[in-house]
Amino acid sequence: MFKPLETLFLLVAAIEVMGELTGNNLIRFIAKPLLMITLIGFYIQAVAGKWNKVHKLMVAAFFFSWIGDVALMFVFKNENFFLLGLVGFLMAHILYAVAFSNVTDINTEPLLPKKFLTIIPLLIYMVVLLALLLPSLYGNEHTKPILIPVIIYTVAISTMVVFSINRYKRVNKQSFIFVLSGALLFMFSDSIIAINKFLSPFFSASIYIMILYILGQYFIAKGVLSQFSKTKL
Repeated sequence: MFKPLETLFLLVAAIEVMGELTGNNLIRFIAKPLLMITLIGFYIQAVAGKWNKVHKLMVAAFFFSWIGDVALMFVFKNENFFLLGLVGFLMAHILYAVAFSNVTDINTEPLLPKKFLTIIPLLIYMVVLLALLLPSLYGNEHTKPILIPVIIYTVAISTMVVFSINRYKRVNKQSFIFVLSGALLFMFSDSIIAINKFLSPFFSASIYIMILYILGQYFIAKGVLSQFSKTKL
């Protein structure tokens, strides 16, 4: 059963997606800043006062994600807002990675670095993505200054996904599946942003970006909450 603020988050998410589908900027400018605020509210409600280091890291990550969301809304006014958004989400991914490193069963041996083959598909994905993006970034005088920040960001989100993979059998199954799914969806959302902005803009990109992003953040929140919950969420 959904908690009241969880229902509110899902309602705001539906309104935001509707705004993207209809191209209604007023709806988007109202709903998008509320996404992470309502997710933080739901998360705090679910924690119910039982705070630990991981929960604090998660709320901080949601806050930096909110900065990223708001900054990207104003890119049309100044491209520097894109860099600010990048920094916001960079901080979020770093905080997520740290949170994911705090596992329940510390006695179970982690997958990495011994089972390095586990992350080969991820490495191939990121190498191919960068191979597509870098020539376009480097070849444009307007985007060349953010070449290094984009590479750093790519490494950060890849690291976040790796840490979500490394939770395997070190947290309960529900938590692992939710967090890994959320991390991958977040990564795919960011990939579409990069492709749409730097490589080949395409119709309805914003719809896919927001759906994947919303689900990614929601699944990550649910996954970490279930790590410390005795009942299924």
